[in-house]
Amino acid sequence: MDCTFQTKKGRFNYRVGAIIISDLGLLVVSNSKEPYFYSVGGRVKMHEALDDAIEREVLEETGSQIGEKTLGFIHENFFTSELTGEVYHEISFYYYVELQNNAVSCHSHNEFDEQEQLHWLSFEQLPQADIRPAFLKELTKDTSKTIQHIVEKSV
Repeated sequence: MDCTFQTKKGRFNYRVGAIIISDLGLLVVSNSKEPYFYSVGGRVKMHEALDDAIEREVLEETGSQIGEKTLGFIHENFFTSELTGEVYHEISFYYYVELQNNAVSCHSHNEFDEQEQLHWLSFEQLPQADIRPAFLKELTKDTSKTIQHIVEKSV
């Protein structure tokens, strides 16, 4: 059971995201319903530790085990879904992740049962790309691996 619930004022989400960087750029996900890219990751399950959640999500979405991981960002996001109009309060933990196998293959579906696709966006493409959350556009190969706390309010 995913850690998400509905309230009278909107939906709460608890999730993890993977920042997967290589010489190819940043690995991101897309689907046919949402007109933007987003990170590999998803909702934490009830009674699941963050470390376990990121490993499960990366395996589900890339087919690869994690070689190494480091927490990089705590992201509080207040937004309205473009698809449903639902108001969200989301807390996400983004990990820098190194894959054991760089041959990635996506067989996952989003919450609307849309097939997801993986894409490598080069660092030159990132500033112009529509990526959610937006702070992912500012990543480089030399990103400092200190934990940062980011709050975004678009509600």
